[in-house]
Amino acid sequence: MHRVRTTYPERVDGWHWVGAAIEAVLLLILVLLWYDDLRDRPGWTVGKATRWAAMSAIVIPVGFVAVLLLPLWVGGILIAIPLIAILVMAMAS
Repeated sequence: MHRVRTTYPERVDGWHWVGAAIEAVLLLILVLLWYDDLRDRPGWTVGKATRWAAMSAIVIPVGFVAVLLLPLWVGGILIAIPLIAILVMAMAS
């Protein structure tokens, strides 16, 4: 019997869990930074900014699951995206 090798893990190893946790933290930081930016916009109330940030928080579990289930190299790319966005926001302020 031939075993077919796939790019998706049959079981999730420790590196996937570490990557998924890092992704969740980075996305949380990104959502909180965006929330802070929304609150500072003229004409935006705290309630309106909170609603928009709460709706955008769906990316956190989606990113976590994506990094957990996709191959590590794809997870690395998914981790790099919010990391670069956070670094750009930090350098802009």
